[in-house]
Amino acid sequence: MTEEAGNDNFGLGADYALCECELEPLKAFVTQLEESYEIVIRKDPSVCLTMIPAEDSLEKQKFYLGEALTTECEVLVDGKPGFGLCLGDEPVRGYCIAVLDALMHSGGTVPPEVGAFVAMQEELVAKRDQDEFNLVLQTQVDFKLMEEA
Repeated sequence: MTEEAGNDNFGLGADYALCECELEPLKAFVTQLEESYEIVIRKDPSVCLTMIPAEDSLEKQKFYLGEALTTECEVLVDGKPGFGLCLGDEPVRGYCIAVLDALMHSGGTVPPEVGAFVAMQEELVAKRDQDEFNLVLQTQVDFKLMEEA
């Protein structure tokens, strides 16, 4: 998904949230949207390999780390294009992301229900990530305390 200036406040946080959120709520939400919008699949969800670019920190030269298995999908929602891309073999998620991409980046205003859903998923994913980070912090060893014992 790409962010177009002036039409929304969604950026990488929304992309990350849609790729990382639970699949069932995402699927249920897009199923509801299918009743209100005309959705045409331009390119069925398909698995492909995507090159992962990186940059050498010392010489600042670009190179490719390797390939990642991804799923991509293209749709038209009321004539507006949408593109979905996610890691792994996830055709349903790729389709759902494409539908939401078309609604969020269509050049008009983002439908309020879409904005609310994406914001809620961003919060849920951020909380899950923070909880996971806190669990990792609990496993860290403080070597200064070990020396005192």
